[in-house]
Amino acid sequence: MNFESMFRAKQEWNHFKQRHPKVPAFIDAVQSRDYCEGMEIAIAVRYPDGQQHKAGIRVTKEDLEMLNLLKTLR
Repeated sequence: MNFESMFRAKQEWNHFKQRHPKVPAFIDAVQSRDYCEGMEIAIAVRYPDGQQHKAGIRVTKEDLEMLNLLKTLR
């Protein structure tokens, strides 16, 4: 990723946080606790026409390293 793209992504994230303040609050709440084996992560997307996509995982010991790495990127 180049510097210009990173700068634009930061600007867009700031605008997004203003429009959707519950999202960063949710992320902060989740990241305030340690990830642990057995926790569940689920996500759902619902389109205006009613179509949905859902996915979920139960975190394994092997997943923890990657999740903790992602936590440091914020």
